[in-house]
Amino acid sequence: MENGLILEANLATVERGLVDLRRQRKAEATLIAYGCDLRRIAKYVSGLGMRFEDLTKHNLVDLLEAVEVNENGRKLSDGRIRGLFSALNSLLESLEYRDVIEINPVPAFRKRYLAAYKRNPNSGVPRFCPTNEQVAAVIAGSSTIRDKAIHILLAKTGLRNKEVRELDVSDVNLVEKYIMAKPTAKRTGRKLPIDDECTVHISRWLHDRQYFDRAEEESALFLNDLGRRIGRNTLLRIVNRDGERQGLHDRDADILDVDKRYTPHVYRHWMTTVLRDAGCSERVIRYIRGDAEGSIADRYDHLRWETIQMEYAISMVTIL
Repeated sequence: MENGLILEANLATVERGLVDLRRQRKAEATLIAYGCDLRRIAKYVSGLGMRFEDLTKHNLVDLLEAVEVNENGRKLSDGRIRGLFSALNSLLESLEYRDVIEINPVPAFRKRYLAAYKRNPNSGVPRFCPTNEQVAAVIAGSSTIRDKAIHILLAKTGLRNKEVRELDVSDVNLVEKYIMAKPTAKRTGRKLPIDDECTVHISRWLHDRQYFDRAEEESALFLNDLGRRIGRNTLLRIVNRDGERQGLHDRDADILDVDKRYTPHVYRHWMTTVLRDAGCSERVIRYIRGDAEGSIADRYDHLRWETIQMEYAISMVTIL
């Protein structure tokens, strides 16, 4: 079978696999991510002259070597590689369940070859944590009210890229000064305090937001230029761009050079550092970050909202 026909067959297998995952009620975001990863893997597998059904724990080594470097010649991060093989594992699980293949080879392969990726994440390079002055410069240099609000919300809450994008206008309470993050597998505490500075910037954005096309139809807090919910890459570009203007982001840096990249995740480090330096309790910091409770006792000793608000208000700094 020619490679073109093999690719066509592999892409068809991907689409059938996604249908099966949808029947399992996987989250839509997971389906989108797995779809992108599996179509990418399909090209590599086809390039090796194989169908998904031909994969074994032995030739998966060839696939690993093929995907380790992207089209631009950059080495993929350990997490990215694990993500690709997680998507492949889900697809082959589906094929195994439907008796298309006898056994899914990914678990045995991951145990032998990908365990080391977990033990040595990001080559030990510490992620960049900006100073208060650097954060202030980035926000002040941002070009629009929307973008300033995105920066300051990321900084003051430590929300992830996805969590900010999923916020709706109805999730914001500017009177009682909190936001409600959407429930995710990675987040426990959802009701997050915001300070006066964050409230002011969000209020300014909500005033501007009403003039965007389709603003009344769209529930999303942050909109793109077309009036739709802002996308992952758009939000990332905003943060990268404004960090680069202040000399804090190197667009040519390898993805593993986390000390040279200004990304939304930088703000989780900044917020954690600011709160800890100001004496905020570790339990409140964990709650705001969305981390799981630290012990069984924490599940019975409830953290009061008044305590979270008070410690946050005392510890969070004014940026601008």
